Amino acid sequence: MMKPQIVVQTNVITNTYMQRKSYQSIYEDIFKLLMRLPDKALQQRVIDAINGRSSSDKSQVISDPTQCKNCSKKIKEEKPQKVNASTQTECIETKETRSKSPSTIKDTHIKVIVKPELPPLKKECPPATRPTIVESTVDEKPAVNPPVKVPSKRGRKRNTCVPKVVKRSAAQMALQEREDKQLTPLQPIKKKKLESSVSSPSPIETTISPNANSLQRRDSIASNFSACLGDVNLNDFCDQIDDYINDGIQRTILTTMSNEFLISNVMSEEGLLPIHDAILKSNIQGVQRQVFVWSKMKQNVDFNELLSADGEDCLQLAITTDSDPEIVKIIINAGVLPMHIYEDSNTAVHLAIINNIKLDSLRQLMLHIDLNLLLQTNDDGYTALHIAVIHNRYKMAEMICNIIDQRQLGEPVYQREEPDGGKTADSCSKSLELRDEKTFAKFYERACDRLEHNKEKLMGRRLKNEILNASEARAGNVCLYYAVEGEKEHFCYFLLAHLSDPDEENLSGHSPKSYHYEFARVLRISLKIARIMDKAIGILNGKSV
Repeated sequence: MMKPQIVVQTNVITNTYMQRKSYQSIYEDIFKLLMRLPDKALQQRVIDAINGRSSSDKSQVISDPTQCKNCSKKIKEEKPQKVNASTQTECIETKETRSKSPSTIKDTHIKVIVKPELPPLKKECPPATRPTIVESTVDEKPAVNPPVKVPSKRGRKRNTCVPKVVKRSAAQMALQEREDKQLTPLQPIKKKKLESSVSSPSPIETTISPNANSLQRRDSIASNFSACLGDVNLNDFCDQIDDYINDGIQRTILTTMSNEFLISNVMSEEGLLPIHDAILKSNIQGVQRQVFVWSKMKQNVDFNELLSADGEDCLQLAITTDSDPEIVKIIINAGVLPMHIYEDSNTAVHLAIINNIKLDSLRQLMLHIDLNLLLQTNDDGYTALHIAVIHNRYKMAEMICNIIDQRQLGEPVYQREEPDGGKTADSCSKSLELRDEKTFAKFYERACDRLEHNKEKLMGRRLKNEILNASEARAGNVCLYYAVEGEKEHFCYFLLAHLSDPDEENLSGHSPKSYHYEFARVLRISLKIARIMDKAIGILNGKSV
């Protein structure tokens, strides 16, 4: 569509127009800067100032949307050019000429030239309405052209039947969900309508009657409560409650213990007594009830004779199943002897280390066992400490030596805090186990550096030295030899801190010291072990260090 542009040339130029023309470049820069501000309201105000209208004239500027630009040419000639803020991005320059009086127009020669512009992207108007170049000389008052019928463009009919979407916030949805879930909604309070036939009470009665009714209710309730209290003695009432509670507890205890007594001798299909079942299930209360039944209600009964069908006693079942330490304590206090030799010539300490029981359970065993049983070897020829070194049970070996020191000296020589609360290493994760092992090694490495300060507590104790330097039956190796051979550096520091003899030879004539000296380049342990061995040998031989 070719857009016409009207260029007006006049010979009469006033002084006001010249002044405005001189300030055009300055205003142009100012308006461009203002239009760059990201404020639509400010941009609209600037455009309104350019067009020379206020906000009250907006309703009059809107043109008919059905008319195109060429068809509304007469309206544009009568009205000044307007700009819309929603589509305008830069300042628009406008040229206006003041309207002349009829006398002035007659004397003025005006030349109107209509020039076409480049076609825009929108559709063009019909060819019948396309403008042409007209050049005319006006000497008189122009005549009014008759109105031209403009064909209206038929637009697409919009579908107005679009469903309405109601947006709700999360709080409103949660409130609605809570109201939907409420099973018993509260009834709205309805005001009672007064009948017109009933006469309204006097103001004195309205002020007195509510208080009087509430006082009457309070008096009736208080009178009923006082009447109830007058009939009941509080001391007797409390005694009755206590008797009821005590009677119920006693009845429950008698019923439970009678059932325990009746089933105490009954062996299950698996060949277990009720006390054995309670041990396997780690039922502390069940074990206590059965111990009470066998010790109090059935006298002259030896707990060592309460065997299962496989010949296992209560302590062996508690150790092999790693029961709660409290159960081990109850069984030992009941009279089960921990000095029994079990299958494969294993003692209770052998079984405890093999099954890797809790440290508190091992403590209970070590406090009641005969220390000479620690020299007992099983059918494989190992003592309990040998098994601890071979299977890397360093915490259990530490517990054995600490209990030996406690029973002989009254307190352990080395007191190390447990970082994991007394749990065994196998129950922890791999990273935690390595961390505890390094902490264990550092502690006893520092103890070896101060070995001469503890030599009075460590020397002269025959039983402990025999336990530490006991030889296994097959090759005659001591515990320190297995620690060096297995590259267990933390165990080497531990055994040397308790003055294990590095010169103790096996049946082949090799000692831990000679083995370390021969394979020092192959073994992945510190060379500091050799210096500590020399220090321990000097202390054992009575030499000054």
